[in-house]
Amino acid sequence: MDIGAVRDAIDTDGPIRVSSVHSVAESLILFLDSFPDPVISFEHYPVCLEHCTHFANSKRALRNMDFSHRNVFKYVCAFLREILSHSELNRSNAKFFVSSIWGCLVEAPTSGGW
Repeated sequence: MDIGAVRDAIDTDGPIRVSSVHSVAESLILFLDSFPDPVISFEHYPVCLEHCTHFANSKRALRNMDFSHRNVFKYVCAFLREILSHSELNRSNAKFFVSSIWGCLVEAPTSGGW
């Protein structure tokens, strides 16, 4: 995989030249997995889940998140939109990327509580 090339390009502000969009996605997953807390915190999980089908309420839920978490969420969404806008070239689909990245963004509370 080209994960090392992605990391080096980001570290040096150089262009990312990889053979697969999946390498960039894998790099993003590794980066998100390194966070001590999920992007959508336990505190915001129930609200986000409740409002995920209503756009205005979803925006309100995002505004209530910590600034840094909200920005990471927005950047990940922008990244997914960009990848999917080229899906004919990179043979990607939303279901694959969302299922791959979702676990890094959200960690649901356990059944025993928070």
